[in-house]
Amino acid sequence: MPTTAFIADTIYTPDAIANGVVVVEDDRIVKAGPREAIELPAGAREVRLEGQSVAPGFIDIHNHGAGGADVMEATTESLDTVRRVLARFGTTSFYPTTGTAETADIRRAVEFLADAIEQASTPSAMAHPLGIHMEGPYLNPKRRGVHPIDLLVDPTLDAYRYFAEVAKGKLRIMTIAPELTHAPEIIEEMIGSGVQPSMGHTDATFDEADRAVKLGVRQATHMFNAMRPFGHRDPGVIAKVLTDPSVKAELIADGVHVDPKAIELLYRSKGAEGIILISDGISAVGMPDGEYEVVGLNVQVKDGACTFDGHLAGSIVTLDRAVRNMIQFVGASPAEAIRMATLNTAELMGVADRKGQLKEGADADLVILDADLNVNQVYTRGLPLQ
Repeated sequence: MPTTAFIADTIYTPDAIANGVVVVEDDRIVKAGPREAIELPAGAREVRLEGQSVAPGFIDIHNHGAGGADVMEATTESLDTVRRVLARFGTTSFYPTTGTAETADIRRAVEFLADAIEQASTPSAMAHPLGIHMEGPYLNPKRRGVHPIDLLVDPTLDAYRYFAEVAKGKLRIMTIAPELTHAPEIIEEMIGSGVQPSMGHTDATFDEADRAVKLGVRQATHMFNAMRPFGHRDPGVIAKVLTDPSVKAELIADGVHVDPKAIELLYRSKGAEGIILISDGISAVGMPDGEYEVVGLNVQVKDGACTFDGHLAGSIVTLDRAVRNMIQFVGASPAEAIRMATLNTAELMGVADRKGQLKEGADADLVILDADLNVNQVYTRGLPLQ
């Protein structure tokens, strides 16, 4: 992109700055701040966005698919479909997420995704895959959701190392039930190699969750869902997440997975800094109601809910909708809601130097929003969506 200055009513850095400007050169942001404090480069093209705002591109750390495609199909065509659809809704970076399947199928998907992430280093007008999130097979059968029970396995260090090697350094998150027998040593291995362990699909007690956090766990997968329920004499993993500021909580803010009042409880406990908005999106994202195959399951999608055999099976919420829902459900400010989909995620994943913020040196991932925070246009590393 030639040097371009986006001048908007508000820019979210993610802090809200009225009458702000973001200056982009090629695929990088070179300046961002209040208009009166920014000297525009000579010859810069000015794009005036009256009645609009500019936010950092959203980052989704938990997405299985979109546009009728699933990341475990392990084809360039299917992954590109996911990337294009996510970008349409403002998600400029994501962590493609595998599900529980046969070992050979997981391996095939992880190998493919590792190569695809390497190849995606060149800017393109699609969402950028940053790393792999493995959700399964190291989950507690009691809290498996729709993950096939016969394919769940007790983790071993050798088995984990097998998947980590297949991922060629691109594994970044693994959802694991921390109460499983060998989970603690695997969590230590993950942290030592730069992989983020996330407590999820877990029946952990408070003490078991506390032990995991002491080992270094800093994330909980889709908070409230597929977790040991909270009890006043058995507070469990939920209480640990709610009361420990070091743990970030993934949240599917679609109003289906979590009641708005429970979302309010989470917001009041964790604050805007402690929540990470995710989609947990499946292939039905951006598609009409109907039946969709998800890791071998025929999932029914109707009225915003994705179900298999009476159980929720992922979602169709997009991060722009989740941002608007947080404002509606709990009264979060636009800056707070946008932070939950951008900077919080970038900080957790160690990419805040280039993602999740509008600042000098960051990637030119921009979302142009109207007055109601609907997406008008998206730029991924300086390239506009067509």
